[in-house]
Amino acid sequence: MRKFSLSFKISFSFIVISMATLSLFYVSFYHLFERKMLKVEEEKAMLMAQTIEPLIAMNHFLGLHDEIRQLAEKTAEHEQISGLSIEIDQQIIWSQFHEDGDESIRVTYAISNPLSAENIGVIGIAYTKSNLNKALRDIHSEIIYYLGVLALVFIMFVSFIRYLFSPFEKIAKKVKNYVPGSIIDFSSIRVESEVNSIIAAFKSMLANIREYTVLLERYKKSVDESAIVVRMDLDGYITYVNDEFCRLSGYSLEEALGISVFVICQSEVDEHQCADILQTVRSRKIWKGNLQNTCKNGGSYYVRATVVPIIDEQDNIIEFISIQQDITQVIKQQEKIIRQTMDPVTGLYNRIKLEEDIVSVKRPKFAIISLDDYNVIRDYYGNESGRKILKEIAQIFLSIASIENISVYKLAGREFAVLGNESFDMDIFHGICRTLLKKINDYIIHLDDSTLHIGATAGLTSNKEHFLSYAGLALRHAQETRHLTIIYEEAENLVQRFENNLNWTKKLNSALKDGRMILYVQPIFNAKDLKIEKYECLLRMLDEDGKNVILPYLFLDIAVASRLYHQITEQVITISFDAFSRIPDVNFSINLSLEDILHRATTQFLKDKLDKTGLASRFMIEIVETEGIENFKEVAEFVTDMKARGCKIAIDDFGSGYSNFAYLMQLDIDYIKIDGSLIKAIDNDINSQIITSTILDFSQQLKIATVAEFVHSQPVLEYVQKIGIDYVQGFHLGAPVPIESLLD
Repeated sequence: MRKFSLSFKISFSFIVISMATLSLFYVSFYHLFERKMLKVEEEKAMLMAQTIEPLIAMNHFLGLHDEIRQLAEKTAEHEQISGLSIEIDQQIIWSQFHEDGDESIRVTYAISNPLSAENIGVIGIAYTKSNLNKALRDIHSEIIYYLGVLALVFIMFVSFIRYLFSPFEKIAKKVKNYVPGSIIDFSSIRVESEVNSIIAAFKSMLANIREYTVLLERYKKSVDESAIVVRMDLDGYITYVNDEFCRLSGYSLEEALGISVFVICQSEVDEHQCADILQTVRSRKIWKGNLQNTCKNGGSYYVRATVVPIIDEQDNIIEFISIQQDITQVIKQQEKIIRQTMDPVTGLYNRIKLEEDIVSVKRPKFAIISLDDYNVIRDYYGNESGRKILKEIAQIFLSIASIENISVYKLAGREFAVLGNESFDMDIFHGICRTLLKKINDYIIHLDDSTLHIGATAGLTSNKEHFLSYAGLALRHAQETRHLTIIYEEAENLVQRFENNLNWTKKLNSALKDGRMILYVQPIFNAKDLKIEKYECLLRMLDEDGKNVILPYLFLDIAVASRLYHQITEQVITISFDAFSRIPDVNFSINLSLEDILHRATTQFLKDKLDKTGLASRFMIEIVETEGIENFKEVAEFVTDMKARGCKIAIDDFGSGYSNFAYLMQLDIDYIKIDGSLIKAIDNDINSQIITSTILDFSQQLKIATVAEFVHSQPVLEYVQKIGIDYVQGFHLGAPVPIESLLD
């Protein structure tokens, strides 16, 4: 649609208004003038009728009708009269009219009796409009003339208006093509006071625009240098990115254009968050949040994003702009902090977080919960199985934590921790811990083809200053006394016990370092001829003076707790193999616990010694009976491996509280050593006799040899010989002596 200039619009409007006004005046005055002139003509006709009416009336009164006709003819000869009629007493005395259509004015005038003034007739006159029409034509001509003059004046007026407005038009054209940063030359424009004011205003405005443009460019540069800028259309497709985006993402500008933000954005909720962003900005709101963006090479980086809808003058959204800050390092630092305070296997908080949290609790209730058989199972089944167990047990802790108002943590190794706040009294907290222990003890662990129960023990305290050490002391005491839980504040002499354990640990370390772990040997005799068949190696420790011998029951449990146990076992293996490699044709045995068998480093050390010394055929392993041994197929594998090498296998202390005949059938056992608690009173205790006879009968059917331990008197010796025991061992026959005595 063509646009007209303001000067044209003003001139055209002025002309239209003026012409409309003149037309209105013309029509109004013309019709008024026409009516006035028509009235005058009518009055002329009436005047003529009025002039002849008295003569007609008199002549009629006198009976002079001829005179009336003569008067009518003479009157009809008037150039303005186109018709005349005289009617008296309803008789037309004279009538003459020309056929002129509507070009005449017709009037009637009454004829009155001169004496009585009664109407006796009527005069009809048709008065021509020729003079009127001529006058009107003359007026039309003059009006057209003056309108032409007026039109010329209007044209001159329009030209003048356009001349006056031409500077504004030139200013408009120059401003219309203005490009930010360019200079507009107004020197060719005619300067007048008003124009000069407008030019000055434009120059001031342009100066402000240039200033704001410079600032805008600086802002844009600052944003481009310090932030990521992404522009998108209404469907989320990229229409512009800055260099910072290209640097971080690996996309070039050309590659980025047209990519959907659903491809770039890969937050934890992925497309759902992108859809939420678009929905928010489409509703004319600003979206703020963190995003994880995908790089071209498949990597990612994190940004803090603000997405803004851009709205035009018509209040329509035309695009979206996202300003993003790179927060990758911040996120990584946060993740690093989280990793530092979180156990990577279980996902629980660790000791660092525990120590932070307990500061804010005024009166904490705290417990350490240890998985009883975790180390043994992990050593046998491997670290991956150990991690699986920890993850599953962690879920038990979390399930309780989600119900109770407690916090749970993963400490080192097999230990977990539970923290309750001041809202708990110790009885309630103790109940929660016992619930945890029951769930753990009842939980079935599936590893390979085995199903295991791991068990757990807890130590509790309400002491904030020494929460770790006191709970640890309570835990160790619970483990030693085989209680599920011990509360530090309710137990006696824990500190003294702990100090005693520390002292023994120091002594064990010193003895291992100084070589004061020694072996004694005790002979095992054939029950029939009482000849020595083999020697059992027994562990002893010399005190620091090297004079007093310390029996293992005083330090062995502490060795297990202090993780020195396997070092001691290796020394036993080393000393015994070194000694008997120098004593020909003599058999010997050592004791191995379940923990030794499941400890791969220990079993490998033993295999290396067997391979190196070649003493397998003279060597016997005495496995210390342990509750639950039948659950571990690895024991059977160990036995099979040792027997394949030529070793003999014995079950030591059989009958000491827990005896399971079933696993004897599963294991290829050579000897059963009947526990001394059954043998020492067998000569006069009926219960011991019954149990021993049962063991003996079972062993004989399986062709397993039997050894009676603790034969301390002649009556006991005679009884076990009588019932058919194969081998005997005890102080009555031979006390333990230093292994060096065999080398003399």
